[in-house]
Amino acid sequence: MVELLERAREQTWYHTLELPGGEVTPGIFDLRPYVPAYGIPERLDGLRALEVGTWDGFWAFELERRGAEVLALDLDDERDLDWPPRRRPTAFPDEPRGKGFALARELLGANVDRRNLSIYDATPEELGGQFDLVFCGSVLIHLRDQLLALQRMAALTKPGGLLISAEEYDRLASLVPFPVSRYRADRESAVVFWLPGIKTWGRMLWTAGYDDVRRHGRFRMRSTEGWSVPHVVHHARKGP
Repeated sequence: MVELLERAREQTWYHTLELPGGEVTPGIFDLRPYVPAYGIPERLDGLRALEVGTWDGFWAFELERRGAEVLALDLDDERDLDWPPRRRPTAFPDEPRGKGFALARELLGANVDRRNLSIYDATPEELGGQFDLVFCGSVLIHLRDQLLALQRMAALTKPGGLLISAEEYDRLASLVPFPVSRYRADRESAVVFWLPGIKTWGRMLWTAGYDDVRRHGRFRMRSTEGWSVPHVVHHARKGP
């Protein structure tokens, strides 16, 4: 345990995680204050849950803590991520993106099954069936094909199952009375292809195959570095 904690102190973290012995990782995002804003059911006992884009695993471990059997998806190699052609780095880190997750999983004694798989390629056949709950937070804005990703999630959701989606939204586009998405892949500040307005996110969820789409709420997610991003949470259910 001591050796694992030493390795955790040397690891670069995206998420703030509470580890044994009072150790807290210095992540870029401390999501603990925002958990209530997502509307996750208090207990998920007996349910099968999928997290899309787990990174260090904050949400996957939270879903398991609530009783779910959790499968989490992410990509180990940054070369496999969506990159705008003019923004693609010339060099990539040697360290796999799943290294922090594996370390946290061992320290927490968690049973989350993490797969190195793009949501574009995720199917019920590949993942052993459908899920009662699909969770996707702050992932879609980094994807070239947001609707394809949502279509895959809908196919992975059981009839009557729930998708919880939390994504950055465009405040200007949200003022327009019809669905709008702004092109943002030419910005230098972040890898974001399309930044939809709030209405657009809702319509995309419906288009992808969810029958009951409801806006759960909005909040500003603040990084530990001081900048913040507006988020909207949607709950979307498949029909029976």
